Amino acid sequence: MDNLQKYAELFSMICERFDGADLGKKVVQKLFYFFERKGINLGLRYGIHYYGPYSSKLDNTLHMLESEDYISIDTSGSTHIITLGPSDNHTTKQLTDAEQSTAQEVLNAFSHKTPLELEALATMDFIANSILEKTASDETIISKFKEIKGDKFNNALIQSVLSELKRLQLIAA
Repeated sequence: MDNLQKYAELFSMICERFDGADLGKKVVQKLFYFFERKGINLGLRYGIHYYGPYSSKLDNTLHMLESEDYISIDTSGSTHIITLGPSDNHTTKQLTDAEQSTAQEVLNAFSHKTPLELEALATMDFIANSILEKTASDETIISKFKEIKGDKFNNALIQSVLSELKRLQLIAA
């Protein structure tokens, strides 16, 4: 895989940021989604899934990285916990300075979010930028979000997510 070292470097950055905190697959999927949304080309394709945007290619890459000992995936609990593996290749620099800066920007914006908040943020962003026209009204975006997510999220959180995505300039204001 062409970008395997890039993926490994991004995982290293993510794991460093989480510093021992549980890092699940949902969080990884959403962070990689936002890495791409902010301009790091990883060649991932996303479709809407139960927990928001999902890339089967990223899921396959997780398993490839695990087989190369870049990461470890603990599947013993209800959440698959990802940690850096025993490989000593975690420091190989494949990201450009601009990509590293973008990755840090994404981690600064999203690494403190809960998996549920990341699900809402990524889902709304995907709806506004991939499912609907990028000029869709707030009402149209929220309506489609509720159609897909049902009553999983309350109105206050939905409004907060929309505002945050606009503040981060991921959705047009």
